[in-house]
Amino acid sequence: LYDGVYVDSLLFSELVPQTTYMGFLDYRKQEVKDLAINPNHCSFNPGVFVAEIKEWKKQKITKQLERWMEKNFRQNIYSSAMAGGVATPPMLIVFHDKYTALDPLWHVRHLGKILTNLSNMAGAHLLHWNGPFKPWNDPAVHSDLWERWFIPDPSGRFTLTRPGSDS
Repeated sequence: LYDGVYVDSLLFSELVPQTTYMGFLDYRKQEVKDLAINPNHCSFNPGVFVAEIKEWKKQKITKQLERWMEKNFRQNIYSSAMAGGVATPPMLIVFHDKYTALDPLWHVRHLGKILTNLSNMAGAHLLHWNGPFKPWNDPAVHSDLWERWFIPDPSGRFTLTRPGSDS
């Protein structure tokens, strides 16, 4: 990713075609309407992203995110009951139309679900166990993939063990 050729962008994230801004922002609120973000526009996944840190600092992104979180605290402009809780909406607002789509190989997701298509594993760079079946729990799915890429704790305090195993 570091050596990749990308257009100048502050943020790189995965586009999620089945997810729209309407699922995260409360369009009944005037503050949200004033943003002029199309509610049917596909959103990106702010849970996994790569940011240009110098540009992040230059544009004071942390302050912008904090401002939106504060506004929500005072005015409840996006409900925490909506998808994404309170962390996703500020990211979607601040980075609307200011991100570059990340190659899907940089976020191979749904590995925490039983019915997952593993055909895209060749060349995958980041594996995400979103879903109920985490590879470190029991029951687990695709734990063989996780174990293959598991990096041992250098301090030795945490070790890889499987429920029901002697190790």
